[in-house]
Amino acid sequence: MKKSLFVLSMVVVMLVSGASLAFAAINPYGTIAPSENSELNSDSGKFSDGNGPRIEDNENKNLGYIIAGNYAKFSGVDFGADGAAKAKIELATPNAAGSVAFVIDDPKGAPFATVKYEPTGDWQKYQWFEAPVTGVTGSHDLYVVFTDGDINVRAIGFESAAGAASGGDGAAPASNPATGDNGVTMYVLLAGGAAAVMLLSRKKLVRQQ
Repeated sequence: MKKSLFVLSMVVVMLVSGASLAFAAINPYGTIAPSENSELNSDSGKFSDGNGPRIEDNENKNLGYIIAGNYAKFSGVDFGADGAAKAKIELATPNAAGSVAFVIDDPKGAPFATVKYEPTGDWQKYQWFEAPVTGVTGSHDLYVVFTDGDINVRAIGFESAAGAASGGDGAAPASNPATGDNGVTMYVLLAGGAAAVMLLSRKKLVRQQ
């Protein structure tokens, strides 16, 4: 009996963990770090070390070793009902000017924003570049497609249409940049349920001893 109750408690904990991930959403109106990606594509080619694009182990934790055609996927980005007004990317490159495409749901789809950038002078000298956004609302998988490559990326972000219309900067509170409000609420409810089940299980064990 003790063993079965323990197993039940562990199952509940795992369900809570899985559900919290399923309901989590990335808030685009803060700063999205490259490490929040759910997939890094390297089908268009790899560098000699065979690793393709990756998060570099330095103080900036930037995405590097990018080849033209690679992309970074960010799952469950929630643009809300009002949508975004601008797309932004913080990058560095000593090489030629180029562009980065922002696409939803399919990396081969039509971009909803294309950000053009200029050389910044060094691989770790970062600047923000931005472009207007058209026609994107709700929750989507976001693909940041590196049209030209040869850049390091330290962050991406968006300005909300609601914030732009009201004269603000369009940024959401920075206290929870990686999780949508619905995801947090659901996580709290599920975690509370799991705690209740585990407490009842312990009470039953105490009575049986």
